Parts: sequence; structure tokens; C-alpha cells
Amino acid sequence: MEEYDVLLITTNEPGVNPRKAYHKEMEIRSLLDTLGLKVAFHIPFTVKDENPNTYIGPGQAEEAARIASETGCSSVVINAFITAREELNLEKIFSLEVMDRENVILSIFLRNAHSKEALLQIEKAQAEYLRPRLRGRILNLEQQRGGVRGAKGLGERMIELDRRKLDRRINAIDKELEKIERVRETQKKDRTENSVFSFALVGYTNAGKSSIMNALTKADVLIEDKLFATLDTTTRKLRLENGETVLLSDTVGFIEDLPHRLISAFSSTLNEALSASALIIVQDLESPNSYENFLTTLNTIKELGAEDKIKLLVLNKVDREYDDYNTIRLKNYGYEYVVTSVKENIGMVELVEKLERITDENETTIELKTPLDGSIFSKIRKGDTIISTTYKEDALYIKIRIKKSYIPYYGKLNLE
Repeated sequence: MEEYDVLLITTNEPGVNPRKAYHKEMEIRSLLDTLGLKVAFHIPFTVKDENPNTYIGPGQAEEAARIASETGCSSVVINAFITAREELNLEKIFSLEVMDRENVILSIFLRNAHSKEALLQIEKAQAEYLRPRLRGRILNLEQQRGGVRGAKGLGERMIELDRRKLDRRINAIDKELEKIERVRETQKKDRTENSVFSFALVGYTNAGKSSIMNALTKADVLIEDKLFATLDTTTRKLRLENGETVLLSDTVGFIEDLPHRLISAFSSTLNEALSASALIIVQDLESPNSYENFLTTLNTIKELGAEDKIKLLVLNKVDREYDDYNTIRLKNYGYEYVVTSVKENIGMVELVEKLERITDENETTIELKTPLDGSIFSKIRKGDTIISTTYKEDALYIKIRIKKSYIPYYGKLNLE
């Protein structure tokens, strides 16, 4: 992949914790690395109040422009969410293309999305991002020189569209997504009626969710040491040792300060967490910010209203160097945990055992008294297990292993 030298600008409020500032810098560098972009020079700025014209101060902008010129950078990346006006003014000062944090993440999503739904969601997010920038883009199209070819990822064809055409396209995409959502709801209903227990692997991006998915289900999910390598939700069946067949889903990774429009754009993907029976948080121990990343994941799950579904914390990549203090904090947070390494096959058996226990906690054994004609057998739900049957003079007595949620259903079939 061809690399381009960029000037990276990071901004922090006065008195910010140095560790937090470092974490933000490493994260944006990882995002740029995913795009194949090389940071030629980094400028950390302290920003007390956002300037409505240039986000950073005018003096800071001039200083950064001088450095960009001296170092021969081909574009500028600012790790902040900036307005269309601020972006346009900065591009005039730099005479270079300027990408903000949202643009960088959008570009990655565009590159890594594959399913029809994901591509539609990305296109909508792009259109919404580009709409307020149309006028400035069109007026300055001929003035733009150099820049990061292909990295912007917002589609030059959209630059030529006016706001009305964009609005029509956004409305059309919404209708297509509504159709896909109706299909999803039908599939979800079928899973519920068939009593299929489901797990969703959630966690910070690049935590190792796809590796665990592949190891457990022998799936062929893409694995890359890059942020947002997985965007499309993958679901596979997993047969446990207790005889239970469950569904396991690999979901899009979380990240700190994920643009709001991308949360909306991937709401259906993130809603896998809401529809799953239980959540498994996968946390990368190797990351120096493992505890902060865990908190970001936890806060996102809380925003989704699915905190009560968290059943297990997987502390992954234990074969690599990790921060003992962060690991202790994770272990003591309060969730049941298992320490794993897919590469070294550490903790994988224990992980499966814990999944079995979680499914067992969702089940119970009941005894029904039913008519002797055996009509009960056609009414037993798929996935429930008959333990024993006893014929007596007055009735047929049958013991069944069922999901707890089906107790009311079976109660109606009981003669007593």
C-alpha cells in the first residue's frame, strides 16, 4: 500500500492527564496506519476554547502551516470534530487537504464494509457529512492540489451533487435500510421462537474478537492487526459440550469518541448486542490503555441499554507483554472473567466451559402431566430436551429441559 506523509495535529484541553493525551495520540496514529498513512510530523496543541473559524487558534494554524510546508506534508489530519467552515478555512491556510477525525473513520469504514447494509449505512453517513461541505468543496475544487489520493474516501461523484440530490438519496437509503431491518426483525423472531441462545462478542476494536470467533466456530472471519478490520456482523453456530447449539456473533469494535452519525449508521450492527441473549466483552491485555478501552466499551454498552446482558469478560492476548496494574483492575472490576490467548490456545477450554454454564443458567427442568394420547410431543419446542417419560393410568408424565422463558408456555400445557 502506498503511503503519504501527513501532518498530525492533536488537541487537548488545558491540564489534561498526560496518559489520556498519549492514549488519544496512539489511537489516531493507529487509525491512520489502518489507512496506510504515515505521520511525518506531529503537533500537540492545547485548545481552551474552540475558535469558530479555524477550531485551533489562528496563530496555531499559521505555525502548523509553516511546519507542513517545511516538512513537505501532503495533507493535514486534525484529531477533532471540526465544522465545514473550520475545515474550509484551514484548507485555505494550509493550501492542503484537511481531514478531521470523523473523515478518517469514515474512510476506514468505506474501505472495510462489504455487506449491502453496511455499504448503505456508510453512504448515508458520507452524504450527511458531505452535505454542509458541498458549497466549499465545489468552489475550491480547482484550487486543491496534492492531498491524500483516495484517502478522503467520500467519493468525488458526491461533490458534484447538490443538496437536493443528496437529500433524495438519503431518503432512498433510509427506505432500503427499513426493508433490511424488517428482514432482521423476522430473523430475530425466528431465533426467539426456536429457542436459540445467542452470544455477541463485543469490545474495543482490534481486541481479538474475530480470532476468538474463528477459534471457537472454525469460521473464516477476516483477521488483521488494524482498527475496524471487522465492520460486518458475522454469526455462526457453535455446538457446546453440553449438547447446546448456540449462536455466536462478531460485532463491530467500539472506539472512544466514535462520531454520533456512525453510531446511528451502524445502529443495526450494534443492535446485535441488544438482540443477543448474553454479551461477552473481549479486552486486549497487550494494549497499554486496556483499562481505558474497557471503560469505553462498557459505556457504549450502557448507551445501548444492554449492560444487564454482560455475562463474561475475556482478557485476551495473555501471551504478549501486558500492564499488570491494568490487568488487576480488570480482574477486580466485578465481572466473571477468563484469561485467553488464541495463538497459544490458552484458556480456550475454560472459555467454552463458561459459555456452557451461562447457557445452563438460562435453562430449567420441569415435569408436565399431559394426556396419554402423546399429543404433547408435537408441542415441544425445538431445542428443548426430553429427559424422561412415564406412562401412568391417569396421564403421561414427562420431564423436559427448557429455557426459563418458556415456563409460561409449558404451564398452559400442564393438566394440573
